[in-house]
Amino acid sequence: MQTIVLTTLGNLVIWPAVLAGYFGRISWDRASGIVALGSLPFIAAYALDGQTTVASFFAAMGALNAWIWWKGGGGDDTKRRLKSWARRFQGVRRTAPQGA
Repeated sequence: MQTIVLTTLGNLVIWPAVLAGYFGRISWDRASGIVALGSLPFIAAYALDGQTTVASFFAAMGALNAWIWWKGGGGDDTKRRLKSWARRFQGVRRTAPQGA
């Protein structure tokens, strides 16, 4: 029962994104990000069902689509936020105490 619900949820997320990307309603980068999120229910469904090969396939597909989304500029806000946090935590160079 869980598998059916999770795979249906994944299909309801992935297929509209693929169709919207195909027909030009959204960019392919954005569609890849949505497909990456839509692969998560498939991973959970097949991992719970014990089909690790299929779960690994969907994990690889999700990782590839997340990478396409990230490289296409989808993660720009996240990159900017991480850089601003990194500026706060710049290390201070100090000399080691000299022993007598």
